[in-house]
This record gives sequence, C-alpha cells and structure tokens, in this order.
Amino acid sequence: MKDAMQEGQNRVQSIGIVHQKLYQRENLAAVEMKDYFLNLSESILDSFGADDRVTIECAMNQLELDIDTAVPLGLIVNELLTNALKYAFPDGRKGHIEIKLEKKDPNTLSLQIADDGVGKTGEVIHGTGFGGQLVSLLTRQLGGELKEEVKGTNGGTGMVVQLDFKVKKAA
Repeated sequence: MKDAMQEGQNRVQSIGIVHQKLYQRENLAAVEMKDYFLNLSESILDSFGADDRVTIECAMNQLELDIDTAVPLGLIVNELLTNALKYAFPDGRKGHIEIKLEKKDPNTLSLQIADDGVGKTGEVIHGTGFGGQLVSLLTRQLGGELKEEVKGTNGGTGMVVQLDFKVKKAA
C-alpha cells in the first residue's frame, strides 16, 4: 500500500514539475525537457532513497516541447524510471540510467531510457499493473510506438526502452 501511494505521489509530482517549469519561464507554452527530466529524475531518486547508488544522466540537448506533449512524456519517464529503480537494481545494487530525447527527423522524436541493471525477468512495461497501462495509454495519446530491448538476461547488462512519436508542433 505504501509503494502504491508513493508511486501515485510521484505521478502527481511529475505533473507539478511541468507546471513549475512553465511558471518560471516567460514562454508559458513550452517546457525545456532536459531541465524537466533532470528535476523529475532527482525527485524520483530521492523518493526511492536511491541517490547514493543509482545515477541518472540526461544525455540530450536542450529541447522545448509544448505542454500537451511534455506532460504525457513526463508521466512516461516517471513510470519507466520507477520500473528501473524497482526492478533493475535489486538488493541495493548500484547502477546507471540514461535518458535521451532527440529528433530522429524534423517530425519525429525518440525517447530512450536505458539502464545497466539485471535485465528483464518478467513483463514490466506492458504488464497488467496501473503503471504499464498508463504507459500504453500515453504512448497511444502521443501516437507513438514503444519498443523494449533486453540487453541481457539476469547477467546484469540491462534494458532499453524506446518511444518514437510524431511531433504535432515544431520542437
């Protein structure tokens, strides 16, 4: 019950960070995603008490997106980071997570979250839990396609989750 409450709180905080970033800027229509992901990842690491054992890197350039894209993207990143922290680094294992958001072409963006954890041992993203359902729903909302790649199985080489989607407005 405590974990479910924490995950719900992280989802709400994800949206709150977007709004905070909007109000701190002159341009109220766009969110700078690298800064947003850095703040979001720090918050999630803190909520899991994992900031001393897991590092998160935002390997991306600054990129502004409209709020209708930033909010679902932030919620997806929240879910994927939460899954990585819950499953990729068991028993206090140390690790690294990398977040990338880049243009594949002028109309397509690619979000990638990669970890060097234990690899996938079961159905995580497309599971029956609320988080998996939320990621699937938000992926459809963005008109995107979600792919998972296991970099290893229990050998400790991790997972890569990639979301490709069309940009509705210029990014």
